[in-house]
Amino acid sequence: MLKNYVKVAFRTLRRQKAYAFLNIAGLTVGMVCCLLILLYVQDELRYDRHHENAGHIYRVVLDGSTRNGLLETAQTAPAWGPMLAAQYPEVVQAVRFKPPNQKWLVNYQDRRFFEKGFVFADSSVFDVFSFPLVRGNPETALVAPFTVVLTETTARKYFGQEDPIGKTLRLDNTYDFTVTGILKDVPRQSHFEVTLLASITSLQTPIYGDNFLQQNIGPALYTYLLLQPGTEPGVLDAKLPSFVEEHIGTQLASFGVEMRPYLQPLTDIHLHSNLENEIAPNGDAGTIYAFSAIALFILLIACINFMNLATARSSQRAREVGMRKVLGAERGQLVGQFLGESMLMTLAALVLALALVWPLLPLFNTLAGKTLSLAPADLPGYLFALLALAVFVGLVAGSYPALFLSSFRPITVLKGSASSRSGGALLRKGLVVFQFAISIFLMIGTAVVYTQLDYLHNRSLGFEKEHVVVMQLTDPQIRTQYQAFRTRVEQVPGVVAASASSSAPGGLVGTALILPEGVTDEESTLVSGYAVDHDLVETLGLTVVAGRAFSRDHAADVTDGFMINETAARTFGWMTPEDAVGRSIRFTNGPEGHVIGVVHDFHNKSLRQNIEPLILTMQNEQAYQYLFARIRPGDPRGTVEALEAAWQAVFPAYVFEYSFLDEDFNRLYAAEDQLRNLFSGFALVAILIACLGLFGLASFTAEQRTKEIGVRKVMGASVGSIVLLLSKAFSLFVLLAFVVAAPLAYLTMSRWLDGFAYHTEINLLTVLAAGIGALVIAWLTVAYQAIRAATADPVQSLRYE
Repeated sequence: MLKNYVKVAFRTLRRQKAYAFLNIAGLTVGMVCCLLILLYVQDELRYDRHHENAGHIYRVVLDGSTRNGLLETAQTAPAWGPMLAAQYPEVVQAVRFKPPNQKWLVNYQDRRFFEKGFVFADSSVFDVFSFPLVRGNPETALVAPFTVVLTETTARKYFGQEDPIGKTLRLDNTYDFTVTGILKDVPRQSHFEVTLLASITSLQTPIYGDNFLQQNIGPALYTYLLLQPGTEPGVLDAKLPSFVEEHIGTQLASFGVEMRPYLQPLTDIHLHSNLENEIAPNGDAGTIYAFSAIALFILLIACINFMNLATARSSQRAREVGMRKVLGAERGQLVGQFLGESMLMTLAALVLALALVWPLLPLFNTLAGKTLSLAPADLPGYLFALLALAVFVGLVAGSYPALFLSSFRPITVLKGSASSRSGGALLRKGLVVFQFAISIFLMIGTAVVYTQLDYLHNRSLGFEKEHVVVMQLTDPQIRTQYQAFRTRVEQVPGVVAASASSSAPGGLVGTALILPEGVTDEESTLVSGYAVDHDLVETLGLTVVAGRAFSRDHAADVTDGFMINETAARTFGWMTPEDAVGRSIRFTNGPEGHVIGVVHDFHNKSLRQNIEPLILTMQNEQAYQYLFARIRPGDPRGTVEALEAAWQAVFPAYVFEYSFLDEDFNRLYAAEDQLRNLFSGFALVAILIACLGLFGLASFTAEQRTKEIGVRKVMGASVGSIVLLLSKAFSLFVLLAFVVAAPLAYLTMSRWLDGFAYHTEINLLTVLAAGIGALVIAWLTVAYQAIRAATADPVQSLRYE
């Protein structure tokens, strides 16, 4: 019987080629999407899990508050790590990391590269994290100052075939580091990049100052703890407030600051952490849930196509079912037969899906911003998962048709009356509505994401980000020649203005506690701060709303002149910007001065966050990390080449690296760009699969009503009226799907928009456009079959059957 079932299945597929193609194509597309999303989700869930002690490693983070708001940061004070390890027996080891604020320039002989992954770490890093050395002794590799270990790839980049051990790398053309080990390449699924690990004791030098690692107040680096196996993190969490109170409680209270440290699991950082000063941008658990749901929905759409087409064509299998039952077949055998046919089609779809995943993976990587691959070591696991997926899809897609077809009564079908049977019609209609509801939901979601991204990229930020070249002044030696370089920059014909700052809009911004005029120490205010030179207001196009900007005509501006934004003025209790001018301001641990001007609020962070109080101060040149050059729009390439020539003339030992400010700021929305790309791609796929099913149902409907159409044409019905007759039912399905999907999409996307402090509103016209688009797509899908049936010769139609 098994041989007979297989033979009948192949004959059925060969006889109904269009039906087989539509089903297999739909299942194939659904499986391809599911496999790609599975790779994406698996990659996201793997972050930091390659460490042997991953389940026992925790990052210490801060949840604090000041008079004017919250302070949530991933950083802690430098001295905390050793202090926690010494004070609490639950802690096995502590490790501190200090990555670069921008990039370090590293060179060996004539090979020079900017390294974002040059990270300073404690020598205990090898006891806590799984960073295996292929050469060198982990017990001693990072004990001495100015020692460094390199990943294998980095070692080849600098040394080629040379033996790196004992060689010297120079950091920023100033500090020499001896190579003491070679590290295995760190897996890409790590929440921060590591290409070189240097001894953290090197920082107790002019790099950061002799007392940097002894500071117990002020977040400055990242602290990780390895806890004893079996230790409940909540036990240590409960002790951390008393740790703060014991060591720095008095200092914090004097400034009106509360600080609540807590432990964050290492494996939660990538998907569940969005604090200030993260080492690198993290992922989002919400995106994982959304993509997983989309994969499931697309697979369901493909299964729905199978069920719809199988039950719609039930009359063509009715007599076969009747004959088998008369000859003694039991219902269980028939169910097995039809499920077997379903599994056969699913396996065919799986083979095609596997053949398509490889060539489509590079395109998917581009859309998702990933470098996913099917590693040979993972293939057995993938194959097992794929077979399980095929079995699942085959059972889901084939279960209802199998139960439906096997339920026919022999006496009814052998009399020829099964074709009038209406069973399954209501379910088919409901499934079509469900298909298009998902498609419309994705269309609305895509439209909202596009609209919000357009808003993010084009909203006025309060400064002019276009045509501004940003050059990093990473090294102290570079900053000592800042004036000479700036003079050359201003002489470049295409440069309109130039200025420098300690931070760039969209980058990390320093914070400080400020005491405005008339308040006590306990009422200090936390504000963001830039150290700037005289011309930043002009270069970035900031608007002064009260007072004046920094000026070389006022020498006192350098020592006691401050500029603030409008939000800072309001936070300090000054009713208008004019009220702020002339008021005194004092840093809790620094200088005192007065407000000389107020600038219009501008966004120095992404539009996910509200504008915060900001203060601009003037400091010495060592505070400047960035130089901005506003250029004329006519010949940007020529101007950049001239800027590079100016750089090489002043800094021949340093690599020239630049970016454009608008591109830097737009990179803040890389996650949203990826979401838009994937949303639009999945929406297109969902619509394609739904249209395949709709095309098959339209074909079947036209075939079932052939004689009716012939009679109507003989009675004088026009082609248009017949097309409308066949399209009307499907139009109703799409309209009902719109009624279901539109409110759900509106609520879901409204919640997504709420994650932005500044966002557009969902336009009802956008929602209606998605519904109209789905309706038009449905009409175009049905139109071919409808017109074909309406234009057929009525004589041939009346001879049908």
